[in-house]
Amino acid sequence: MFNIFKTFEKNELAEAEKTLVKINSLEPIIKNLQDFEIREYINRLTKQYQTEQNIHSILPESFALTREMSRRILGLRHFDSQILGGYVLNEGKIAEMKTGEGKTLVATLPVVLNALTMRGSHVVTVNDYLAKRDEQWMGQIYRALGLSVGLIQEGMDSNQRRRNYAADITYVTNSELAFDYLRDNMANSIDEIVQRPYNYCIVDEVDSILIDEARTPLIISEAQDIPIEKYVIADEITKYLKPEIHFKVDEKLKTITLTNLGIKQAEKLLETKDLYSVNDPWIPYIINSLKAQSLFLKETNYIVKDNEILIIDEFTGRIMPDRRWGEGLHQAIEAKEKVTIKQGSETLGSITYQNFFRLYPKLSGMTGTAKTAEAELQKIYNLPVVVIPTEKPVQRRDLTDLVYRDEYTKWKKIALHCEKLYKRGQPILIGTVSIEKSEIISQLLKDLQIPHQLLNAKPENIQREAEIIAQAGCYKAVTVSTNMAGRGTDIILGGNPEFRAEQQLKSLCVNLVKKQAIKNYNFSNLKTQLNPSRFKKLVYTLQFLKDIEIEQVLRNKAEKPTNNIQKSLRTIFQEFYKYNKYLSEKEKSLVKDLGGLYVIGTERHESKRIDDQLRGRSGRQGDPGMSRFFLSLDDNLLRVFSGETIKTLMNNLNLIDEALDAPALTQSLDNAQKKVENYFYDTRKQLFEYDEVLNIQRLAIFRERRAILEYKSVRPEIISYGEMLMLAFDLAIRTKTKKNLRREKQEIDYLLGLSLDIPMDKKLETPEETQEFLKQQFWIRYDLKEAEFESYSRGLMRLIEKNILLLEIDKNWKRHLQEIEILKDSIRWRGYGQFNPLSEYKKEGYNLFVETIQNIKYNSVYSLMKSRFS
Repeated sequence: MFNIFKTFEKNELAEAEKTLVKINSLEPIIKNLQDFEIREYINRLTKQYQTEQNIHSILPESFALTREMSRRILGLRHFDSQILGGYVLNEGKIAEMKTGEGKTLVATLPVVLNALTMRGSHVVTVNDYLAKRDEQWMGQIYRALGLSVGLIQEGMDSNQRRRNYAADITYVTNSELAFDYLRDNMANSIDEIVQRPYNYCIVDEVDSILIDEARTPLIISEAQDIPIEKYVIADEITKYLKPEIHFKVDEKLKTITLTNLGIKQAEKLLETKDLYSVNDPWIPYIINSLKAQSLFLKETNYIVKDNEILIIDEFTGRIMPDRRWGEGLHQAIEAKEKVTIKQGSETLGSITYQNFFRLYPKLSGMTGTAKTAEAELQKIYNLPVVVIPTEKPVQRRDLTDLVYRDEYTKWKKIALHCEKLYKRGQPILIGTVSIEKSEIISQLLKDLQIPHQLLNAKPENIQREAEIIAQAGCYKAVTVSTNMAGRGTDIILGGNPEFRAEQQLKSLCVNLVKKQAIKNYNFSNLKTQLNPSRFKKLVYTLQFLKDIEIEQVLRNKAEKPTNNIQKSLRTIFQEFYKYNKYLSEKEKSLVKDLGGLYVIGTERHESKRIDDQLRGRSGRQGDPGMSRFFLSLDDNLLRVFSGETIKTLMNNLNLIDEALDAPALTQSLDNAQKKVENYFYDTRKQLFEYDEVLNIQRLAIFRERRAILEYKSVRPEIISYGEMLMLAFDLAIRTKTKKNLRREKQEIDYLLGLSLDIPMDKKLETPEETQEFLKQQFWIRYDLKEAEFESYSRGLMRLIEKNILLLEIDKNWKRHLQEIEILKDSIRWRGYGQFNPLSEYKKEGYNLFVETIQNIKYNSVYSLMKSRFS
């Protein structure tokens, strides 16, 4: 079977390998071209695509030109395996490439190719730091090829965003990209829109974004005035409710259920007869408060900073400053932590990542861990996964897991194992699942007097994330990290000489500002080929340089220095770099002899992919390395899923202070992870299926809204809506008796100033005549309204029409989102009545949407006809 799968994977790359031969055959020719000739070549390819509209015909030449420019500018020539990865990405697939195989460089190949369509390419990363780093680093290649590069960062204004989205290639985070999409579809003018139509997208760490972050939708909301006292009272009430007696916690499903005793106890304390009362419901507040107490833990799920609750992403370990839990949960946690309880909110717009990324005509992604999730990626996003062979064979040894009876023993054993490795000099990376656990091991290492770096979600640590991870492969380096583990930054054995050189240079510039410090600087100690006095002169030219200027000059190596200060900066950096590279190579040899980077996992994650990502930090590009997980029966995964079975086994073997080490155990843990992954897959699948109903409606509303923004006049639309309203009046007149026409009389009189008795005249006996009469009266009233507004200012009517229509769309769409959410919450109970909840949701969701569209049309007519200019 193994050979069959290998053959299948090889066949997937057969076409890519043929193309690789063509690309390599072009290399000798392209090497002889001047830089300006390469840019001219790129322009010819752009024109060729515009004529042929065939991207595959220009692929070999585009890839070859990009590889050559990368070699010249960055000194990095794409390996053959990277060319294969680029080919897979261009095919709209996911390229699975091991950590350290250079995915950042791989992306440049399809990004340039698809930018030649003149419709833009987006590279999506997981955070602002990586987006900025990659734009500055890879952007040198693009600019040298004559292409423009954009970068979207948090805090940018609309003009900056529009300019950067208009570039040939744009680097952006997943959240900024999706929120800009939602904001664009709430714009009141075409000039406010920042994005252009989507074309091609590469998602970096694709499994993290399209799977791990896809459980909850992205929501744009506005503050809503609701009483906060209930959150405080509920928090107090839950202190008198005991687990298993008054409520039950399902840690697998992360749900809370009140028992009958719990309901009675809560009702007694609140002095209410019904927790579920429609007029004064308490149950959502009590449930959320119990969740806050039992399932959402400080330093694991969130941190408290500056009187605010900040969510920790459970997969990356990073802070998500702009996110809040919905449905009152965030307020319940604020009440629990005694911080300011912020107002609730109502949804203005929302979308799931599943439906957002499917807006791209061509989507691809790259990661080190996606094959195990291929079924979901294929079904939801139509993204098959292709495993790209490594340039060098993987040398890492993944040792079997060790399981201890309790958490105390586990931590003690980890600390002692680290002490042993540290004394040898082997670098260690310790992965933890929460801030709390990272600080436990940090304290144990301090007790053993082992120097180490701590990297977790606390803001003071995040600022140094890349710097810490870059040096985690140094001799005797010990690094403690949460799941973030510096994804996107390679751990190079012996340390990263470029990072070291940059830090030394920045430190030197800081010392220049401190006059006293620079006087005592011993330039003769600097290991450079420059004469100390010459070096000193260069250094003094930098005293007015700022950190941001240093960064710009160092990142943009392709751009020639424009003044003496920049020349000095480059020269000094090169000297620092040469010496640090010499030290790093020497240290790398030593670390390799010691066995490479040793990765220690302190707990199995709910998703095996996260564990694989941690292991993958070791064994980069054929380097040696080791990984091992130290576990205990107190760990969440074992306790919830497999604890009793393993505990019985350990008792039978009489293992007290010793670890259980058996292949069967690893299989048991893998099965537990599969159970959790299947549960979360079902959660995401259900979210997708329900949001798919809303997505059809969302696209229809957004498409209509965009069309209105682009129209010079929406007069025909308003006239059409008015005629439809007249037909609705006629239908009501025909189907009701004279006694029941009171409402219709009032409506017609209100809108047209017309008595209902007139259309019932004997001369207007047929429905057609009545309809025509009502339409004529509407046209007359509309023309009078237009004349009224135009008398004040020419073109005013067209402006008011458009604004009213947009206002009604937004108002009714907001109400629709609220109603559809209520429907979704209530529809699931119909399963108990032998109804299919999803089918019922589709049917009733459609009816709600039809009603919303009708309200938009009719309310627009009413608003316009009754508006006044003053």
